[in-house]
Amino acid sequence: MSNRNGLLGLSACALMVAAGFLTASAAYAQSLTDPASLEKCFVKASADTPMMPAKHKTGPYKIAFSNSLYGNNWRTEMLNIASAYVKQPDVAAHIASFKIFNSGNDVSQQISQIRSMILSGYDAIVVDAASPTGLDSVINQAVKQGIVVVAFDNTVGTTKAINVNEDQTEMGRQWAQFLVKQVPANKTILMVRGLAGATVDNDQVDGAKSVFKDHPDLKLVEVYGGWDVGTNQKVTADALATNHDIGGVWGTEGATGALQAILQVHAPLVPMTGESDNGFMMLATENKIPAMVIGQSPALVAVAIRAAIATLSGQSLPQSANVPLTALTTDEMKPDVDFFPKLPGSFVTNISIPQCEVHIPVTEVVK
Repeated sequence: MSNRNGLLGLSACALMVAAGFLTASAAYAQSLTDPASLEKCFVKASADTPMMPAKHKTGPYKIAFSNSLYGNNWRTEMLNIASAYVKQPDVAAHIASFKIFNSGNDVSQQISQIRSMILSGYDAIVVDAASPTGLDSVINQAVKQGIVVVAFDNTVGTTKAINVNEDQTEMGRQWAQFLVKQVPANKTILMVRGLAGATVDNDQVDGAKSVFKDHPDLKLVEVYGGWDVGTNQKVTADALATNHDIGGVWGTEGATGALQAILQVHAPLVPMTGESDNGFMMLATENKIPAMVIGQSPALVAVAIRAAIATLSGQSLPQSANVPLTALTTDEMKPDVDFFPKLPGSFVTNISIPQCEVHIPVTEVVK
């Protein structure tokens, strides 16, 4: 009898623990769609940005991710983060299925894949677009079918989709502001751009040129590095061979390659900018190069997934939202905090976005 009572006691205890776990899980799931938390994460791009209507669908949801370019460091981490984020208990509670489609930066292929997603009955589609306007028509078709569409990183033109990004224009502007304070007059600034035609690249350059136009004494030379370290190194080396008065480098993702090119040919060490590449920060600190880093976080994919879940759960978000920027200069960069000497130089360091409650372990990103 006492043994039976003991078993009953253990069963009751187990039920209490299970109930506590379920309550905690429910709380986590609710925090993902909490209006106050969402407001901190999804900041209106401008004062007149409209709010998008919520969908009020019963979950869990089928979500597809339509990715364009893949193969560079940033995109690889971004895909790993997407896969890791949807498995976190508070997120997984909202998701019935999640599938990634890669189109290889082919607009027609991405359109075809999104059409297939529409026919497959997805509740939401997250998009990193191959073109700022080329997907608008198929996205409008998806929204007409009741599908929530969230674009991030390379955002889209249609106002039917929710756009989530970091302020790319402001990012480019801050990099340029840093350089004009560092680069002597009558020098050349080498602009190592990203991918030709991409929204992110266009916005970053627009921001930079809004600053550079007020400094006509500075000459600009533009090349495309494709956000890839190897390509950055090649185009920078080529530019150094024909331009001998470069006084600064305006770089973005993949700037590690640009810095490697400078070191390889023993060119003068000049002020530089870049995104949160581990290798770039290690080389900048090691060589005491004045640098400013502002990272486009690969964890934006998680923020976009959260936006889709929140909208489907009945929360209204801004049609265009920005995640706040964080800038670091060389003298502020700390090892094992801001950059990681034991990790590959290709590692993009800003893998979490705390203000959006997105926390991704390094082990989930470095595969």
